[in-house]
Amino acid sequence: MKPMKTVPVYLLSFLLFLGVTQTSFAQDEARTQAVELFNEAQELAGSNQFQSAIDKYRETLQVSRSNNITDIQERVEDLLPRVYATRAASAFRDFQSQRTMSSLNTAIDYFKSSQEAAQEFNNQQIAQQAANAVPQLYYQRSIMHFRQSNYSDAMSDLDSALELNANYAVAYYQKGIVQKQIAPNDVDAFMYWYDMAIDVAERVNDNRTLSNAKSSARDELIFRAVNLSEQRRFNDAVELLNRVSDYDPAAYETYYRLSEIGNLRGNWGNAESSARRALELHTGGVADKAKIYFELGTALKGQGNFPAACSAFENARYGSFTNPANHELQFELRCEGHTASNR
Repeated sequence: MKPMKTVPVYLLSFLLFLGVTQTSFAQDEARTQAVELFNEAQELAGSNQFQSAIDKYRETLQVSRSNNITDIQERVEDLLPRVYATRAASAFRDFQSQRTMSSLNTAIDYFKSSQEAAQEFNNQQIAQQAANAVPQLYYQRSIMHFRQSNYSDAMSDLDSALELNANYAVAYYQKGIVQKQIAPNDVDAFMYWYDMAIDVAERVNDNRTLSNAKSSARDELIFRAVNLSEQRRFNDAVELLNRVSDYDPAAYETYYRLSEIGNLRGNWGNAESSARRALELHTGGVADKAKIYFELGTALKGQGNFPAACSAFENARYGSFTNPANHELQFELRCEGHTASNR
């Protein structure tokens, strides 16, 4: 018979063996559970049930982490950001087909969640894709608000877009458009945003936005100058016209309008030089130049240079300027050899 003192040693060995066996059994049971959960998540993702798939993947991840099932854990950590990204892309496609505010809001929320998940699982590519998408979606929503005359909400979304991407040139341009609706008489307020759009567009080589912002600034200044001129606020009109060259130095209409104002004020010399500059810049046909020649003729007539005025009015006899030019030629200046005609 073995000594009684050896019994505890055998008992300890047996208990250790039993513990290892039980641990191994529990590990196998946990792996089985993790595999089942993973397969369910895969099926849900494959059938585009994204939220249910995400929930199931996270349940799988919890089981895997708790039981050190590293291979499944790593697999889920790789897949989860992709599922979030797929859900976001699907929501964006829904928005493209539906064009509703609710579908756009869903797309925004899902791309934000995609970015958060990508950061959680250190997927830099998906994080960057989502970071690029969200400002664009805010911009899209601002356009929808603008079309519904919700100018405050439109401006708020543009601010959100620019907080995320300070180099988003078209968002600055759109802020100018919205600002013009909010305060149409405050020229400097919306011109500020056009200028910001131009500066950023030049820096990031966004030629489309650059062209649109410059064209809008030019056209707005000329339009408002014409209105001021009609109100005989000539100094204010000239001030705006002098700003046009910052956006389009080759805009012939700037000088045509300056010539027009010069004639209205009796500043014949200024009117003549502006009209000649307008003719130099004009690239259209002779019929479209008629208005400029009429202003040139008026300026020359005011200076007493009648032969040159006659020549200018001859060139103005097109379209709606035909009759006024004929009147000047025949009855005002009595230009030699003039025969009234329509062109």
